[in-house]
Amino acid sequence: MAITGQYREEALRLREEVKKKFNTQVALCKAIGTSDATYLSAYVSGKNRIGNILRERLEAVGIDVGYVLYGKRGFSPVPAGPDPEVMAKLHECTEKLRALQNTVIDLQKELLDINRMLEDITSKLNPAFTTTPAG
Repeated sequence: MAITGQYREEALRLREEVKKKFNTQVALCKAIGTSDATYLSAYVSGKNRIGNILRERLEAVGIDVGYVLYGKRGFSPVPAGPDPEVMAKLHECTEKLRALQNTVIDLQKELLDINRMLEDITSKLNPAFTTTPAG
């Protein structure tokens, strides 16, 4: 397959890595869990650049994606994962925000109910002062 895309150098390095580690693209596809052997076509032809999902799959089977993308062995511009303690606090904050949002929604429903009751009371006390919904 000819390299026709804009990511020519990456495609060449990916082909090199595939050949070195798996010998064939089909073998690599099986290793990363794809049943379609054409899955890598856009990458080995230089048409597409490796994204996060494929990157994770390739790294999991031993492909040096930093080398494929940047030409440097063992290079990864992706920072280390976040601190687990920070992630736990972020998760806790997210849960509290969701709970508050649900509370606000419930309060809005209650306010609408009160407004409807007041409109009903007002219309009974003063039939000439009724509000008709716009529409």
